[in-house]
Amino acid sequence: MAVAVAATALVGLAGGTAAAEPACADFHWLGAAGSGQRDGANLTANGGMGDVVYQSYQQLSAELAASGRTITAEAVQYPAAPVPLGGGLGGWMDFMDSVEDGTDAAADQLEAFTERCPQTKVVLAGYSQGAMVIHRNLHDLAEAPNVAAALLVADGDRLPADTTINLGTTAALPGVGMGVAQEHSFLASTDTSPLPPAIGARTVSVCDVGDPVCDYDADAEELPASAIAIHTAYAPAVSGPHAWGGPLYNLVMSSSPVPAVADATA
Repeated sequence: MAVAVAATALVGLAGGTAAAEPACADFHWLGAAGSGQRDGANLTANGGMGDVVYQSYQQLSAELAASGRTITAEAVQYPAAPVPLGGGLGGWMDFMDSVEDGTDAAADQLEAFTERCPQTKVVLAGYSQGAMVIHRNLHDLAEAPNVAAALLVADGDRLPADTTINLGTTAALPGVGMGVAQEHSFLASTDTSPLPPAIGARTVSVCDVGDPVCDYDADAEELPASAIAIHTAYAPAVSGPHAWGGPLYNLVMSSSPVPAVADATA
């Protein structure tokens, strides 16, 4: 369903290529690829974070540069296992293991980065399986001073009445858009509660009607090609239901600087 280890722990992105570890910038992007988007050559393409997340990073980076701000980026280092289209319990268990690995990796990388750059604000972003990886960390980040914003695109953990800023075609239809993992919460080991309002207000969630990952139809007996087409058609736009760049930029720019740690000798 989703158009989805190891390389460097920190990836400085400049035109999509890895560079030496950069100095602390104003902002930092932590991006999680979707299922199958880190296979083979995709491990280094698009910064290792998949096209949807990387394009979103490029858009925000250009806007911040125009405002005189700096940003660095890294990919969540996890398998991003492909969806097991053949079915079978074993395949789905491997898939959920990938989600768990990504959730842990994102938490570890965020902790490591904020220790290294305590005053840099962080943007967390993910698509499809990657959105689940990010979403599962947000429950513990409501009071985190370093988190400026989060972007969830086609989130399998999506709740239709969450505290998030909702975009995509489901936004015009209240109550629409239940993630596939929420429909199978026990097997998927997902949190069924809304995000804390403090972090929900800093999270942009994008989902289109008919997307089998974030707008799951429990009554569907098979997955039509039209549904896959919806799930693979996300890209940041300047207007319309996919114009998530504007709200994300506003959240980032309105985030308060992280208080400096007082000198122990002062």
